[in-house]
Amino acid sequence: MLIFLFLVLPFIDITRPFQGLMLSKAVAKKDIPNMNSLSNIDLLRQLVVIPDNLEDKDELGKMIYRINQIDRPVLSLLVNQRVKVRLFQGSLTDEPLLYFLRWEKPRGWKKDVTWTDVPGSGGGWLVSAKIGASEPGSGHGSINLELHEIGHTVYKLLKTSPVYAEKIQEIWKMEADQVYPDNAYFLNYSTEYFAEMFATYYYSDETANKIADNAPQTYQLFSDFVSLKTNKITRNYYYH
Repeated sequence: MLIFLFLVLPFIDITRPFQGLMLSKAVAKKDIPNMNSLSNIDLLRQLVVIPDNLEDKDELGKMIYRINQIDRPVLSLLVNQRVKVRLFQGSLTDEPLLYFLRWEKPRGWKKDVTWTDVPGSGGGWLVSAKIGASEPGSGHGSINLELHEIGHTVYKLLKTSPVYAEKIQEIWKMEADQVYPDNAYFLNYSTEYFAEMFATYYYSDETANKIADNAPQTYQLFSDFVSLKTNKITRNYYYH
């Protein structure tokens, strides 16, 4: 089952209140090798937060490489909106800002599951994805956890633009049942369809081509992100 969370938080200096280390500092310390060769490393340095005491550098590296595959204008949008992508160890609710979710039940999950049990959240300025839980079957059903959760936040930002909001809803109504027939989760929630298609598009060329075959309008939407127009997207969306 996939995950969605939209956090409404007061304005704070978001470089400090949560646990972890900005990627910029980790790269400077050479904790993670071969990062400087990434095409979007300048943006990732400002976007990604990693654990202070990293246990699995290989899995973390794979997650960062996948995030790097997102089109640069989309990453720039996230950075300009002061979004942070927290790649974490342990439980989601170990993060003090998310502690209040310990007893909350996420949408679409079994009754005995709380946010402590799920590996990620997205939709707000603080995106979270658990290291080592990227693949389906690791507590979720998405093709890729970190891309899916980032997709939720991109969806939320694009929906502040009337043009994108209308286009996204039209495409969802047109193509969701072609990709996920009889799947109420995607047919009832446009954010889930967008986030999973976002993850599928950026996961690999092969998976992106499957979208082109089965949902051409969805594919075109994401293809156009290479020249994403952000002037109609609400500035400082999470902080006004």
